[in-house]
Amino acid sequence: MPSADGTHQYIFKSGEYGTVYQYWWRDRLGNYYRYSNAAEGTPDFDPFLGAPLLDKAQPLPEKNPTFFTEEGYKRQIAVPEGITATRNENYRQNDGRNIWFEVFDQKGKKYVYLDADIKENLDLYVQQQLRVVDDSLPKFRAKSSKLFDSDNTKDKITGALLILCDQGFYQPEELVNATVADIQFVDQTVILLDRKFVGDLKFLDFMTSLVAMRGPAEPLFKFKTMHGEFPVGINYLNSVFYSLRVSPKYLLNWNASHLFSRIVNRMAFQQIPSEDVEALAFDELGRTLSTRDDVRYLVDYKVRVALLRNYAESVNKSLTRLFVDDFGIAVVRSDLTSLRTDEKEFSDWLHAEPLHDLTPEEEKEVVESQEAAAKEEEEAPEETPSSPEDAEEPKPTPDSEVPE
Repeated sequence: MPSADGTHQYIFKSGEYGTVYQYWWRDRLGNYYRYSNAAEGTPDFDPFLGAPLLDKAQPLPEKNPTFFTEEGYKRQIAVPEGITATRNENYRQNDGRNIWFEVFDQKGKKYVYLDADIKENLDLYVQQQLRVVDDSLPKFRAKSSKLFDSDNTKDKITGALLILCDQGFYQPEELVNATVADIQFVDQTVILLDRKFVGDLKFLDFMTSLVAMRGPAEPLFKFKTMHGEFPVGINYLNSVFYSLRVSPKYLLNWNASHLFSRIVNRMAFQQIPSEDVEALAFDELGRTLSTRDDVRYLVDYKVRVALLRNYAESVNKSLTRLFVDDFGIAVVRSDLTSLRTDEKEFSDWLHAEPLHDLTPEEEKEVVESQEAAAKEEEEAPEETPSSPEDAEEPKPTPDSEVPE
């Protein structure tokens, strides 16, 4: 890692990966950069982390120029090469409808925001994190499945924990503190921490192996080390999430928002009155997540507003695309390495929906442009690659913090 830039000023630390903190510094233009530690002499400085170093795993002007404007302002996404972005003449940092900075056309409008605004505006930050999780989820699932298939016990347990946080909607803190007494089996149903899920046979066999010949007070997940057996630590698990660039907190928000969208769409199919749908949907979401806590904060407000604004008691939905809406019991698959069909639809909507506030007229225009782009893509003839090199053409940079 490069040493600290003398022109950068330490601002704050964030803990979106649990106990693995991120330290943010800012340059003279207001751009934020991630460092390994806070500045010496500040309350956030950790003497065990040493001198602050610039984290190279982030967009930097000399390494990722498409993330920066001509003046040097850092964007939240890269503008693809060969495409010119148009500035918003009415841009205002504190205007919810004019906080977007640029826009370009790539199968529909793509809005660009300044990275500094993303860091300083809570609503934009939450929505951006949902999109970062969405981009990282296929890679996260592929890694989880690969670890779970390993013959190494530590890798297998790590993979299982990641799968449970993803598909089972658990938080890392819950799992590392779970004991053998916290799990029960009823046929193929696993009841872990008072939440039910049905696992495939491979995952079910693994879960049953965790309790064989063990006392009820023992930690459920533990590793064998050179110093003996120890429970899985929260710092270890959070560091794995950090390395995969997936925040467990926003992974839960992503799943909750997706579940809420499925519940509302099903209620529209059932013709539930519009005045009842919001309360009933949140009530069902709470039961699905097996919690009595208020789950409203878990659902992205843009998702909620868009669903309820466009809610219709009579919908046209293909029966062939309807899934079994048994939201009470999750199905955990150890071989899931990509987004499911219902998740892909949510992902497409998430990335097409701008982060900033829209008027009903603007939202209608966005929906129409999305539909037109989807129709154009469906009608476009499939191109057969002429050579292996053509078949491996790189994909556009996803809307995440760091390019692949």
